[in-house]
Amino acid sequence: MAEISVIVPIYKTEAYLTDCLDSLIAQTFKDFEAILVDDGSPDNSFEIANSYVQKDSRFKIFQQENSGLYSARNTGLKNASGKWITFLDSDDLLDPKFLETLHHLITTSNSQIAVSAHTPFYNKKKLPSNTKKGKSFFLSGPKALHNALFQNNTPDYSAWNKLYSADLWKDNFFAPRKFAEDLATIPDILLNTNRIIVTTQPLYFYRKRKDSLLNTPYNKEKTELLEIAENLLEKISTKDKRLIPAAENTLLSASFSILWKTPDTDEFADVKKRAYKHILRLRFKSLFDTRTRFRNKAAVLFSLLGKRFLIFALRRFG
Repeated sequence: MAEISVIVPIYKTEAYLTDCLDSLIAQTFKDFEAILVDDGSPDNSFEIANSYVQKDSRFKIFQQENSGLYSARNTGLKNASGKWITFLDSDDLLDPKFLETLHHLITTSNSQIAVSAHTPFYNKKKLPSNTKKGKSFFLSGPKALHNALFQNNTPDYSAWNKLYSADLWKDNFFAPRKFAEDLATIPDILLNTNRIIVTTQPLYFYRKRKDSLLNTPYNKEKTELLEIAENLLEKISTKDKRLIPAAENTLLSASFSILWKTPDTDEFADVKKRAYKHILRLRFKSLFDTRTRFRNKAAVLFSLLGKRFLIFALRRFG
C-alpha cells in the first residue's frame, strides 16, 4: 500500500497532461500511487495517461462515462489506498518537493491537513522559479475555513494544494455538482478538522486558462454557485455562528459573479434577482468589515450607483 494517493481527474487536457504527470514522476517523495480517472475524455487524454500506466507501476487508470469533476474525484477516492490523499488537476503542476514537504509537515506535527501556497501561471516556460523557503504555521479547522471564506488568506477552499488524512474522506465524497464542487465540499472537511499546518512556500502551480470553467460565461448549471453559497451560509449559521460573516462574504462574491457572468435573458432573470437581493442585504456590512477583500468592497461601491451600473462595472473591470 502506498503512503500517499494522488488523485488526478482527467477531461480534455491532452495539451497539458504530459507536463502534469511528468511533475508527478519528478517528485522527490517516491512512495505514492497515482489514481488517474479518465472522465470520458473525447481527445487523446486516455492514451497519454495510459502510457504512464504502462511504464510506471505506481500509476493506475480508471475510465468512466463523462460525469463531471466531482464524480471523477469520487471514483479516485473509492480506489485510493494511501494513508494520505491529495488532488491534482490534470492541467496543473507540482513542485518536485510538494509531496515530500507536505508529508514531512503533516507527519511531524500531528495534523490532519497540510497546505501549501499556490502560484498561478499561464505558460510553463514562464513558470516562476520557486526559491522561497516559506514559513509554516498552525490553524484550527474553523480558523482555516474563516480564512478560506473571506478569500484573503491561506488556505482557500480548493481541493488541490492540500494533503489530507485519508480518515477525513472515509465518510465524505464530493457533492454532486457540475460547478463549484469544491465550495460545496471542502468547507465541511475544514470544519471537521482539528489541526491544519500551512506552509507559505508555493509548491502547487495552478494553470490559468481562458477556456477554463471559471473563465467562460455562466450557463444554467454554473448558476448552482449561488445555491451552494446560500446553503453554506445556512449550514454555518447552525454550526458555528462566528463564521457567519465569512460565509456572508462568500455569498456576496457569488452574487457578484452571477450578475457579472450570466446573460441578460429571461432564463437567468430569477437567479439574478436573487443575487441582487443578497447584495442589497449584505453590502454595507461587508463594506465596513476590515476582513472583506478589496474586490468585494469595490463592487459594493459600484452597487451604490444602481444595478445597471454595477453590472456594467463588473463586466468592464472584472
